[in-house]
Amino acid sequence: MPRITPVLLALLVLASCSTTRYVGEGEYLLDRVRVEADYSPIPTSELKSYLHQHPNQKIFGLLKWPLYVYDWSSDRGRWSDRLLRRMGEAPVIMDTSLIVLSRDELRRYMVNKGFVQAAVDYAIDTSRSRRATVRYRIRSGAPYLIASYRLEPGDDRMDSLLRTEPTPIRVGQRFDRDELEQERQRITSLMRRNGYFAFHRDYIYFSADSSVPERVDLVMRIRPVRIATDSLPIEHPHRLYCVDSVRILVDSRTHLTDSSTLFRTATDTVRIRDVEIRYAAGQHLLRPGVLYRRCFLLPGHLFNERDAERTYSSLAGLGALRHVSLRYEETTDNPSDTVRLQTTIITAAAPPQGFGLELEGTNSGGDLGFASAVSYRHRNLLRGSELLSTRVRGAYEALSGGDRRSGWGNYWEFETEASIHFPTFLLPFASYAFRRRMRATTEFKISYDQQRRPEYRRAIISGGWNYNWQTGASNHPARHTLKLIDVDYIYMLHVDTAFRSRLPELTAKYNYSDMFIVSSGYTYSLNSYDPMRRNRSAHSLRAAIELAGNALYGLSHLLGASRGADGSYKLFGTTYSQFVKADIDYARSIVLDARNSVAFHIGGGLGVPYGNSTEIPFVRRYYAGGANNNRGWSVRTLGPGSMADEESTSFINQVGDIRLDANIEYRTRLFWKFELAAYIDAGNIWTIRRYGYQPDGDFRLSRFYREIALSYGLGLRLDFDYFLIRFDTGLKAYDPGQRGARRWAISRPNLTNNFAWHFAIGYPF
Repeated sequence: MPRITPVLLALLVLASCSTTRYVGEGEYLLDRVRVEADYSPIPTSELKSYLHQHPNQKIFGLLKWPLYVYDWSSDRGRWSDRLLRRMGEAPVIMDTSLIVLSRDELRRYMVNKGFVQAAVDYAIDTSRSRRATVRYRIRSGAPYLIASYRLEPGDDRMDSLLRTEPTPIRVGQRFDRDELEQERQRITSLMRRNGYFAFHRDYIYFSADSSVPERVDLVMRIRPVRIATDSLPIEHPHRLYCVDSVRILVDSRTHLTDSSTLFRTATDTVRIRDVEIRYAAGQHLLRPGVLYRRCFLLPGHLFNERDAERTYSSLAGLGALRHVSLRYEETTDNPSDTVRLQTTIITAAAPPQGFGLELEGTNSGGDLGFASAVSYRHRNLLRGSELLSTRVRGAYEALSGGDRRSGWGNYWEFETEASIHFPTFLLPFASYAFRRRMRATTEFKISYDQQRRPEYRRAIISGGWNYNWQTGASNHPARHTLKLIDVDYIYMLHVDTAFRSRLPELTAKYNYSDMFIVSSGYTYSLNSYDPMRRNRSAHSLRAAIELAGNALYGLSHLLGASRGADGSYKLFGTTYSQFVKADIDYARSIVLDARNSVAFHIGGGLGVPYGNSTEIPFVRRYYAGGANNNRGWSVRTLGPGSMADEESTSFINQVGDIRLDANIEYRTRLFWKFELAAYIDAGNIWTIRRYGYQPDGDFRLSRFYREIALSYGLGLRLDFDYFLIRFDTGLKAYDPGQRGARRWAISRPNLTNNFAWHFAIGYPF
């Protein structure tokens, strides 16, 4: 209680602060706004978005902190006063004219949603001193329903086309004008995918007969094209557009608007089938076949908007190009004929090579360090937009309790890596049509990483062959990664004798001995977040599976290889791991208003060793605590299970094969780029089997729910749109590593044993 008293006193002081200091005589602070409806399927939060005046922002929906900050300023005009006013928010003074506009806006919105007889009124309560509460009352009335829906485009070709795709408008549904707008978008897209290049949604209109109360007979019609003549404009049916020719130009002068000028100055021409490819002087960088495979607008075919979008996105995805634009010129001999489209695709080559320098600071559970890296990239290695990336990185970290005298009591790392990305599916026996259809890349990579800690020195040699591709909608595509083969060879250069003698036998064997990990895996991810529409709710899903050692185990059986003294097969004298591992994570952010949102995440993972292994390698096991989960604990200091804290003699012990995570976070914007968050984290890790060096760390249905750790805290973030800097503080609420009443750390909050802080980049989920 004594620890909580200062917090309560601070809240009472804030609550007692005057929020009407800058409210003039005869004015009222807009304190509250409520929207009440007798019946409406529309959420109140959506209705409030149509109001023209809102009260001052509340932090976490409780305190008008920005208004308090503003009221701390004075009228003297000092720099501190100006700063406080920029950080804060001026009081919102009730404006009756805006209230009337809000009422009318709500009425129009309800009518658009099908409540044609809706009525809206408002009431103002000024009984509280210099504060006003505004209540909007909506009487929805009975909604108008669609009694019939007909399509009458007035053109036989369009009529047959419209019947190839079912309409989402159904008899009996509410007469919602927003859904009619979506129907216009659907029809427009259908037309533009089937040759109607010049078609747009303004040609579509609806006739609604509401002579019978609460019923609407709806008809969709399409206006004909109005063609200007020497006398009067005449109406004409919509014409089809056919791709007549396709020309691709590689040039750096993208500022020119006249495509004919660009093509006249081209110096080299290559024709592949019916597509003409021209290169400007010195721009012959990409092979013609690379450009042709990414052109889906082909002569002799009706114009298809999706083919145009695929052409643009495929070419724009080539790292060797920095600019892509599509231009069209219409030609026709007669207004009634099909229009011929001359398509010009203008591309500009990007600088092929570049260097980079990275500097970063690190914080791993309070151990501070730094790292730097130098990178080199070649975006067009073999004239096919192949991306060669090389990187050399060095890192240092001051470990707690390290041997400062030698300098090697800390953590050192040296890493070098190289990879090459091919912008196509390099798959043996795959057909040309398949490789052309897939938006895929192929990656080959290799790396060498040497790490030095007080306990050991080791080297990790890795290599892999991966495929990446996308499917689904172009705005929110699903991403797929197939690791065809991933090889890690862990070579222990040195292990401290005293350190090794303290390790359990299994830990020494699977974590501190030479080992091969040969695996394959697949990852599916989907993210609906759109940086251009940050005020929309979003969700993300990630699922992954990894299989290791199966091919080697089968090969060992087929060849009749003999097992070693420990009962396992070996590859070149080194034990290889065999396990399966699966993960799934789901996160969702819900936007409450322009300044507030709620985000939650739930995830889990399972790893099972079998066959040639009785334990998963350390580098593939889970850990808990850190900047992204269970933030009341420092990194790698939680779990597994209810293993007592005194048993956690090293981070080596605090790993597991099962993980469960759950998080919820309330985020609110403060001022400028600052954002505040309050969160609750839950979760833990467990071992799949009972290991002697991890007592009470195994997963048991009878007790796992009592071993789920809880923490809570506050975070301050700096959101620069393209990246976010995060500083989170966390307190333990329930600690399964303790015993008895001491598990409930929330009853004794302190900044010594139950506190952790984290510095990171990006949101935790």
